[in-house]
Amino acid sequence: MVTKDERAQFAAELKQRFEALATWAIEQSPDKASPLTRADFDAARKEITVIAEGKSDMGDRNSAVPEPSEDGPQYVNVNPAPWP
Repeated sequence: MVTKDERAQFAAELKQRFEALATWAIEQSPDKASPLTRADFDAARKEITVIAEGKSDMGDRNSAVPEPSEDGPQYVNVNPAPWP
């Protein structure tokens, strides 16, 4: 089980590393006519926040499916079927 301090430390480091990556990308962007801005990373920043705060339900979904060794399926299709 993850402690609150471990989660907070992980969240802080994840956000710090993401901001460092965004800063690097903005500084190194080769397209000077239309350079990257901090706003270009807003959607990714929101997703990183969800991951960092542990609000993602991926763990709940994964824990609900038994492992293949426990007579669970070897493959779980998570992609929706295409429209006919």
